[in-house]
Amino acid sequence: METNRLAEISKSENAEASSAHSRINIPLNLENWRALDQETQNELLWFHQHALDQKLTLKDCGAALGYDGSTVFRVLKGTYEGSWKNVVEAIRSYRKLVLNRATIQKNEFSENGLTRLIYAGLDYALANNSITLITGESRQGKSITVRNWQQANNHGRSVLITAPAFGGTKGLLRDICETCGQGKNKSTPDAHAAILRAFNGNRILIVDEAHRLLPGDRRSNPVNLEILRDIHDRTGCALALIATARFDAELRKGEYMFEQLIGRIGMPIRLPRKIKKTDISPIVSQYVSRPSDALLDICNDIANKPGRLGIMVETLKVASRIAKKKSAKLDESHIFSAIKLREQMQGETVYAEAPKGEA
Repeated sequence: METNRLAEISKSENAEASSAHSRINIPLNLENWRALDQETQNELLWFHQHALDQKLTLKDCGAALGYDGSTVFRVLKGTYEGSWKNVVEAIRSYRKLVLNRATIQKNEFSENGLTRLIYAGLDYALANNSITLITGESRQGKSITVRNWQQANNHGRSVLITAPAFGGTKGLLRDICETCGQGKNKSTPDAHAAILRAFNGNRILIVDEAHRLLPGDRRSNPVNLEILRDIHDRTGCALALIATARFDAELRKGEYMFEQLIGRIGMPIRLPRKIKKTDISPIVSQYVSRPSDALLDICNDIANKPGRLGIMVETLKVASRIAKKKSAKLDESHIFSAIKLREQMQGETVYAEAPKGEA
């Protein structure tokens, strides 16, 4: 009887493994590996979350590690009966390849004073199993910095979602579940339980656009934020909320309503409203080496208007396209042309001209 039962389980697993043609559909459940040593668990966690983030298929995973898809399936389910040591070595070899590829890809990220603040908040939360709240004006580079932090700390411990624009509680749980490989069609209680199985004190949940989770009415219970706090409390995972300045203001207005959340924020990061030239200089320098003071002044002016760093970077990209069309190397004249073009299209007074002798 026992032999038949094990055969049925094996048959079921193989059927499930062979059905995963589009992407892996194996929920990230930390309980699957609890009998393994911590070092092995860490490598498996990295690979599983990497596969989910990159939307890899079982075939892709097998090719990456040198195993067939059904073996990878059993590894991620924790039912593998072969050498875990060999699996770990395969994951480490693949991980080195991933990191090497990342270093040669074009990097549009530049470290500055703002990014260092954001990094500090995320590092603090992860190190202390705490909650961090990172707020700032729209388009100050919060999202790209968080993504870069996740890649730089690519240990599989970070789960990054963007708060859904609609869908309420079900939408929030669905998005977290999907990112953890738990599927999207669970009931609310089942989704919540599945999420709890995917987190522990070694992980961090990062929620971008968290201001979307504020209740529309101050008299309403902030259920979505309470769900995130509950995940943090019950699993011990770190939690990072990335939001606009409005989020911070609303928390202060409703201090009684949000007291449970406020009391757990160990590292609030408030990005300064005014962006300095020293913050934009590393970004501009990626496009032209040794930018002039005149160019930095105009770019800094753009970075402190609505649209902020986002508009400034878009303008620099337009300048790159202008230079490419002319089959020329990008220089300051192309950036001034892009600024001039933008202002003409907006019907603004054109003041951006390359200083004489610098075009």
